[in-house]
Amino acid sequence: MASIRRTLLVWYGAMLAVTLGAFGTLVYFELRRSMFAEVDPEIRALAETIAGGIRLAPDGRFELQLSDENHALFETNRFHYYYVVYAGSGPVSSRPDWPGPARPEAPCVREREGWREIAVAGPPGVVVLVGRRLQYPMNRIRGIMVGVVAGGAIILLVALQGGSWLAARTLVPIARMTETAAAVATDLSKRIDERAAAEELAALARTLNEAFARLEAAFERQTRFTADASHELRTPLSIVMTQIELALRKERTPAEYRETLETCLRAAHRMKGVIEGLLTLARADAKDVNLAREKVDLRAVVEETVAMLRPMAAERNVTLSVTTEPAEVVGDRDRLREVVTNLVTNAIRYNRDNGTVEVALRGGVLTVRDTGLGIPEKDRPHVFERFYRADKARSRELGGTGLGLAIAKWIVEAHGGSIAFESREGEGTTFTVRFS
Repeated sequence: MASIRRTLLVWYGAMLAVTLGAFGTLVYFELRRSMFAEVDPEIRALAETIAGGIRLAPDGRFELQLSDENHALFETNRFHYYYVVYAGSGPVSSRPDWPGPARPEAPCVREREGWREIAVAGPPGVVVLVGRRLQYPMNRIRGIMVGVVAGGAIILLVALQGGSWLAARTLVPIARMTETAAAVATDLSKRIDERAAAEELAALARTLNEAFARLEAAFERQTRFTADASHELRTPLSIVMTQIELALRKERTPAEYRETLETCLRAAHRMKGVIEGLLTLARADAKDVNLAREKVDLRAVVEETVAMLRPMAAERNVTLSVTTEPAEVVGDRDRLREVVTNLVTNAIRYNRDNGTVEVALRGGVLTVRDTGLGIPEKDRPHVFERFYRADKARSRELGGTGLGLAIAKWIVEAHGGSIAFESREGEGTTFTVRFS
């Protein structure tokens, strides 16, 4: 895996090298342009001078009249200048005396084998070509380009050193964040200092801190959940063991044995309820629960559940009423019945003597209202947490496991709905379930 620092340096160096290369290329072609802008007028002037000095002799031959100055130019700089006069298909005069290239089209400007050549038209049928060697001006350009390349290389090296230092400083906050993230493995309370993070990393630091906070909260919930589960299972198990030990100490009457067995059975039912609730939530967390997807008559589910719980309400002197309208939901009938059962059972259990429970289904919205003591404000944020009880002593006395509302919330949300409640101390609580 490539390091960020190396990747930054490679890209930085590549971009700088391309920039310097483009600059060097621009300088080179600008120098050539300047060189040609200097030599072309001189060559063209010589060519036009030679073309103007050509005279037609009486015998039909061409004569070239050059000034002493121009004649000396070609004689003393024979390795730097030359001219060729073309008449017909070949050269008729040249200095120095060599066969020039093939006749060019006039007018033209060209560069050939280190020479700059310009051709102009002379008298009818005549073309004059003048060339100048580019060795010396090109040597000057090469000297300048050597300096440009050397300077560019030095700039590139210095820039890479500076870029390496800058990249190292830029990555320091990331290294600190990494150290803090590693420390969270042993101390969940550790957090990244968002104020010390660079502006571009502040959002990342904030996101990581939020993730660490959720992780810490989840770990605390898991720890509390494990402790509560152990406690919930230990209590009925202790009852079973105590009852059996007492029964085995001496001979008992059949009635006493029956009473012991009934007590053990109640404790076993309690353990079974806790275990089944734990399994349900564990499977839900693992996404291992396949809910049925069928059309469910919610009105029938509510009425059947209320009818089933009427004996429980009568035993506690609680008036249970139900008002329903036709409603249909796509989902799992048994799980939906479990939601209604949990809500109505809680409303009956935690109600006052001679209290009332009103169950209503209107417009696909289920409400369960009771006249109990209500939920204290400090307990309301934790109502749907596993094993949480506002009145722990009374809840155990009434046989509650503390998992019913957590399971109900999962079932409702798995059906795309929502569950909420309103409560006033001393007046009662209303749970509302909405299905989308």
